[in-house]
Amino acid sequence: MRPHLLLAALLATACAAIPAAGTQEAPNDEERASARAQELRAEELESALSTLSAGEKPPDCSRTCELVDQICDLTRRICLISARHGDDTDLAGRCSAAEQRCARSRGRIPPSCSCPAARR
Repeated sequence: MRPHLLLAALLATACAAIPAAGTQEAPNDEERASARAQELRAEELESALSTLSAGEKPPDCSRTCELVDQICDLTRRICLISARHGDDTDLAGRCSAAEQRCARSRGRIPPSCSCPAARR
């Protein structure tokens, strides 16, 4: 009978060490800093896209596509961090803002440019 008690005690201890379903660790400082740095970089790229599209000369399609691809890639990275910490409203807000920035950037691709990856 003793082996059963030992087994039950070990099982109870192991189960207690498993996090409850739906709980997530809070983001660490490195993840927050990474999300913020990526957000700042995306804002810089969006500004460069604005400058590029404000000119009166024909659009530089390769540069436009490159900027939009980078902005949307940063969005993906920010949202991946947010997804790991679904309860964190700050990161969720950053993801939402990044998704809006990506959509705005895609909408600024001139019709004369063909950016297949950026139009997803």
